[in-house]
Amino acid sequence: MRLPSNIRRNLRLMRIGHILATHGLAALAVRMRLFYPYVWLVQLFRGDELPKDLGAQIRLVLEQLGPTFIKFGQMLSTRVDLLPMDVALELKKLQDDVPAEPFESVQRVIEKSFKKPLTGDGGLFAVFDEKPVAAASIAQVHFAELHDGRRVAVKIRRNHISKTIESDLAILKLLAALFDRYFPEYHRLKAPQVIDEFSTTIRGELNLRAEAAHCTRFAENLIDVEGVRVPDVLWDYTQTEVLTTERISGLPIDERKALTEAGHDCLKLCEKTAALFFHTVFVDGYFHADMHPGNIFVDAGGEIVLIDFGIVGRLDIKSRRYIAEMLIAFLKEDYRRAAEVHVEAGYVPLDTNISAFEDALREIAVPIFNRPLADISIAELLLSMFAVTERFKMETQPELLLLQKTMVVMEGVARELANDVNIWMLARPLISEWATRHIGPVGKTEALIEEVHGQLRSWMRLPEKIDAVLSRIEEGSVNLTAEPSRLPVVVGSALLAGGAAWLAWSTAHDAAVFTMLVASSFMALGLVLTLSR
Repeated sequence: MRLPSNIRRNLRLMRIGHILATHGLAALAVRMRLFYPYVWLVQLFRGDELPKDLGAQIRLVLEQLGPTFIKFGQMLSTRVDLLPMDVALELKKLQDDVPAEPFESVQRVIEKSFKKPLTGDGGLFAVFDEKPVAAASIAQVHFAELHDGRRVAVKIRRNHISKTIESDLAILKLLAALFDRYFPEYHRLKAPQVIDEFSTTIRGELNLRAEAAHCTRFAENLIDVEGVRVPDVLWDYTQTEVLTTERISGLPIDERKALTEAGHDCLKLCEKTAALFFHTVFVDGYFHADMHPGNIFVDAGGEIVLIDFGIVGRLDIKSRRYIAEMLIAFLKEDYRRAAEVHVEAGYVPLDTNISAFEDALREIAVPIFNRPLADISIAELLLSMFAVTERFKMETQPELLLLQKTMVVMEGVARELANDVNIWMLARPLISEWATRHIGPVGKTEALIEEVHGQLRSWMRLPEKIDAVLSRIEEGSVNLTAEPSRLPVVVGSALLAGGAAWLAWSTAHDAAVFTMLVASSFMALGLVLTLSR
């Protein structure tokens, strides 16, 4: 008989309290009111040795709590804006290593998804290997063969994993709320928001059709990148719980000795890796965010093959321009410009003391750039930069954290391939060329046009917004006496947006000076009305 959900939840919370107590974190459990009389008793009679540093204690707790908590710890390891550096580095040791699902369970999932037998007469596959070639917390991979002879790799989501993860996410959400309530001095950590962000990521990994869509998009984006490809997706053999792709034969990219023995030029592979990173981040703004060596292979022809697209990162053009300018400024050791770029991009407040911010960037960057060329790490630079953001009230950007995580892996891969080469020096010409196009006069003009288009779209929606406000007034849901009139702000915004669009059009079409003056007057009047409230 299955226990009621509230009893299961309380038992799970008691186990969490027990694990915290037995791993040196009893004070945390007590303050969060997690069965604290029991926790104190466990702590009192505990006699085993524990690691003294906080990071190791947290890592051991997460390993005890299972796959969802391990994945949460892996995500936290990138959040040096939230955690001390030593704790974040310790959490990077967390491994997603779980026993394989029994074959009977795998067969049940596939047959339920496709309403067909796995093999045999009328079966989905001609041959299906019962032994998995890889197993992780959410899914595992088996090799198979289709009836037409094609060899494929089949990724199968673990049976009931969705329910397990949803249950764990509910527990994490409750723990975050308790932490936020009983540790008011740590509100800046934004624990509930961190859990929401993690929930979105891990739920995305559960949908293997979404992963298939990521895979096909990467195939389209990388079609013109020489020496890089992704496996073909077999959509007729893919469902939410099952993903089938062509089978890849090759060597993991971090096995330098085997690659050399197979006749591959490791320096050329390093150059391809740099081109891959540049293209996905700067050209596409759509990058593989789980690019560890186990997901990067080199086939017999020397092509780099990417697999496992459960997590992707996205960067809009504004963020890409910011990253390019920042990287170029750091590579030139122009820390003043690096500080200015942060302000211009809106990542730190406009009233930030540029001189103090420049000193902070110089403090973390100079030791890194004083190393030999091959040892310079831009990923470490970003990691250190995120760690000082609280001092300058820099808002955390989740996509930049994903990018930093990818940079760490790519630097590691490059060093394994050619330890006397720096991947950023290989990518620098590509980044500089892209920056010249997108940050130079043409790029700035395009950015202005994009801004004007955004203002115009906002302006065109004003009637709809005004109508919505008037409807709320008629319904009595707006208290007109509690707030001063917003009409000047609405009219001012309209004049400001309209004037900006008119001025941009006038400039582009070489209109008369009088026309440009009128447009400027509209903008000025709009600005006055907007600020008058």
